[in-house]
Parts: sequence; C-alpha cells; structure tokens
Amino acid sequence: MRDLFKKRLNFHQRHMQKYLRYVFNDHFVLICVFLLGGVGLYYSEFIKTLPNNFWPATLVVLVALLAVLPIGHFATLTQEADIVFLLPKERALKDYFKAAFNYSLVLPFFVELLILGFLMPLLVATSSLGFSAFFILLLSMWCLKFAHLKIATLKIYQVTTTFLKQAELTWFGVATISLAAGIFLNPFLGLVFASITAVVTQQVVAKREDNLDWEKMIDKEKSRLHRIYQFINLFTDVPEITATVKRRAYLDGLLQKIKSQQSNTYLYLYTRRFVRGSEYSGLFIRLVFIGSLLLYFVHDLYFSVGLGILFIYMIGFQLIPLYNQFRYMVLTQLYPVSSQQKAKALQFLLVVLLSVAAVIFAISAGFALSLWTERFLVIAAYFLMVFFFTHWYVPSRLKKMAA
Repeated sequence: MRDLFKKRLNFHQRHMQKYLRYVFNDHFVLICVFLLGGVGLYYSEFIKTLPNNFWPATLVVLVALLAVLPIGHFATLTQEADIVFLLPKERALKDYFKAAFNYSLVLPFFVELLILGFLMPLLVATSSLGFSAFFILLLSMWCLKFAHLKIATLKIYQVTTTFLKQAELTWFGVATISLAAGIFLNPFLGLVFASITAVVTQQVVAKREDNLDWEKMIDKEKSRLHRIYQFINLFTDVPEITATVKRRAYLDGLLQKIKSQQSNTYLYLYTRRFVRGSEYSGLFIRLVFIGSLLLYFVHDLYFSVGLGILFIYMIGFQLIPLYNQFRYMVLTQLYPVSSQQKAKALQFLLVVLLSVAAVIFAISAGFALSLWTERFLVIAAYFLMVFFFTHWYVPSRLKKMAA
C-alpha cells in the first residue's frame, strides 16, 4: 500500500509541477523579491520603534502563531474509484494512510518554520526571550501540528461530528496554553505541554481509527484539491476549475454603453466575461481591496509608490488570460474580426480597469501621506504604470501568446 501511495504522489507532483511553472514565473518571483525586500525594511524599522517588554506585540505574536497552526490538511490522494477497488483492502490501508500522514506534515512544518523565523525578531525585541528559544518554540509548534493533523485524520473515519468538535476545541485550548507558557513563562515548559499533547492525541486517535467513511474521505480530498486549483487558477487556466456565472443585472448599464459595431465585438465579449464571470471580477475586487488596505497604513512615499505599482501590475497580469477566453468559440472564428481588434479590445478594457484601481489606490494612499506633493507623485506614478503596462507590456505579452 505504501507503493500505491508513492505512485499517486509521484503522479500528483508531476501534475502540480506542470502548473507551478506558470505560478512561479519570472515576473511573480521578481514581485515576491521586491515585496519581501520592502516588507523586510519596513518591518525592521518598525521593530526599532517598539519599547522593551511591550506585551501587546508579544500577544500579537502568540495570536499569529495560533493562526498558523491549522494550516495544512490531511492529503489522502484518494480517488472516486477507490470506493469500488480498494474497499476489500480497507484493513490493509493503514500503511497507505501512514505514508499520507507523513507527507501531509511536510508543508505545515515548513510554513511554521518560515512564520516563526519571521516573527522571532519581534518576539525577541518585545519580550525576555532570546533567539536561542527559536528551536524550542519550533519543536512545540511541530508537536502541536502533529496533534492537530492526527485529529484531522479522524474526519475520514466514521466518527461523530460532536466528538470531532470537542477534540478540536480541546486541542485549541491546549495549544493556546502551550504557546502562551512557552512565550510568557519558559519555552521548555511550553515544549513539555506540546509533547504531552502529541502523545495523548496519538493514543486517543489510534483507538478511533476503525471504519472508513469512504464518501466523506473522497469529498474532503476533492475539496482540498479544489482549493489548490483555485489558487493556480489565479495565474493560468485550470481544466479542473469550472467557472461560475452570475446574472448581475444591475451592471447591464455598463454593457449597454458599448456601441453595437463590429470593432467592439471582443470588447463586448471581454467586458461581459469580466462582469458576469466570478473568477476575474472576484480577483480584481480582492486585489484592489487588499492593495488599498495596505496602502492606507503605509506612510512612506517610496514604499507607497512601489506597493501601488506592484498591485497594479499584479491585477493587470492576472487579467491578461482573458485574451484566450473565447479561443474555442466557433462563432469568433467565423465572424470577421481581426486579431488586432481583439488585442485592442483587451488593451482598452485593461486601461479602464487599471485606471479604476489606480484611482482607488491613490485615494487610499492619500489618507496615509500628509503632503500634497507626495499625493500628486503617487497619482502620477500609478497612472504612468497603467500607461506602460497597457501600451508596452500587454502588446508584447499578447504577441507571445498568439505565437
């Protein structure tokens, strides 16, 4: 059964690698480097302003670490056909699920390592702890995550919902006590609590792992994969994601403003797709909201300019796949519309959407910046970015996509 899991894991990893090259492209990596550099600089300057033994910041670290612990789900890699073909082998699947459990621990452990490493300077600056406590706190978090994932494995068995809720609530209470003891009292004390939690949870869960709930197990795996595909769908089209369409009659006025003439064929189609489709409009709204929220708290001119330009680029880059949305529609192949008109239609739509985003970002940044000269510089920088992106980057990008 371990060999079966290895085969499925290899297939799953190859399948994910096919999409990851679109996610971690050169532009995305460059944006991440820029963003991490800016956040790191802002973070280091922020820490210098905090007084020693500033307990509210320490409390924020505790809450952040508690929020990180639930990250990561039990990945079974099961398929619908398993209900038929693996049902007779249910008792032999223990080795399969052990391998799945070990695999499911890798990503959460890595995420906790990164988050704790990021928060450690803040914790050291505002508490009596030193950097030597990092490894002890990390081991405590790993023990607590081990216990959390053990409880998550019960969701594929015939266990009552009441028991699962009680187990999760108990785990959360113990996790809070363990991390609080490790941060505010002694890191070793927190590690002792976390270790005991891991051992006791493993023993309790082992007694409950009896009969599988096959349908629930497969539904949970489908849901887990769907969340992954939703993230990948932000960067490229994913066949596993089915787009949802909403009527949104209150936006019909936008479509009616587009003149009914041949040159506006694709402009109408792209606008209609954006307005009534959930993925592109939802993506636009989310990124505009997050960007404007961050800009509201940024008081540095250069960081505000860089952050706004970054979000304008991200929004525009994620909307470029609209270009191929009607590639397989027969009528668009028969109707005499040139590829130049198609490119211009997308370019015009991006100008409108990115200009709206630039205005919202400028207003949000204007609340944080005190000088009018800084506000005008921010507006100018954002609209220059819109111009260069839509008139230089988009045409070159579309040529590559059409080739």
